Amino acid sequence: MCKQKHPHLAALFIVALFFVSCGNRGNNPEKTVLELKLSLIEVSIGGMTCTGCEQTIQAGITKLDGIKSVKASHVTGNAMVEFFPGITDTVKIKEAITGTGYTVKKFKEVQASGSGE
Repeated sequence: MCKQKHPHLAALFIVALFFVSCGNRGNNPEKTVLELKLSLIEVSIGGMTCTGCEQTIQAGITKLDGIKSVKASHVTGNAMVEFFPGITDTVKIKEAITGTGYTVKKFKEVQASGSGE
């Protein structure tokens, strides 16, 4: 009869094999984010007078999770914000803008697109 000198190694091998074959199941967290609905809103902002104002607002909004793009214009007094509603929302966007010293006059949904790909 053959005795195993290290029975715990066999168990460890089985556990490792399980994780290699079943682990993650192909789930990619980045892909999940890309499959979320993407929204585009136009934000009317008070107080912008120059390109420095635009950059300040863009930097403030970009710090939020779930923001894909921001383009502010002092000429129009608006910012176009592309974001994932499942991750952030207009309340957080408004707080980011007011946190930089500007006022939010209104939000207008421009489009709702499919995925962020």
